Amino acid sequence: MISLELEKLNGQLWYAIYTHVNFEERVASVLEAQGFEVYLPMLRCWDRRRGVLTWKPAFPRYLFVHCPLTSSEWRAIKKTRGVLQFVGMSKPEPISEEEIRSVRILLEATNGEVEGHPFLKVGDKVKVVSGPFKGAVGYLIEVCKRHKLLVGIEILGRAVVAEINANCVRPLELWEQ
Repeated sequence: MISLELEKLNGQLWYAIYTHVNFEERVASVLEAQGFEVYLPMLRCWDRRRGVLTWKPAFPRYLFVHCPLTSSEWRAIKKTRGVLQFVGMSKPEPISEEEIRSVRILLEATNGEVEGHPFLKVGDKVKVVSGPFKGAVGYLIEVCKRHKLLVGIEILGRAVVAEINANCVRPLELWEQ
């Protein structure tokens, strides 16, 4: 919190901008052309349709702008095509330099290849929600590369292990067990 106070004295703060779907890169380039410091964190991810690694925003529909938020800056950002709003309750809420730095360090250290699946750990009971195993229930055995999970599924009294895309699996809710 101390650094947020120091940043306020300097006048430069980070703000999150919420955009239209798939407008993050366009908005970032327009704002940069207007002289704003913009940060759009990107992840390397597997494109299942094309079968290649590609880059996508780490926080879909969000990007970060570092500026003194005067009325003229606020107006310039809000008028940018693709911008919906600043993130905050009744007014734009600043984001600390530490949070932005942490995201940068993580993405640079991993070259944008962050693995894993939110809210899942080895041993969790999971449900397959799409793909050929849709509806199956099993246990997470391992988190593999390229956003794949090894899931153990019991079929006819025997356990089989299937490699499944991470986005096809979700934690099994308590009421479903």
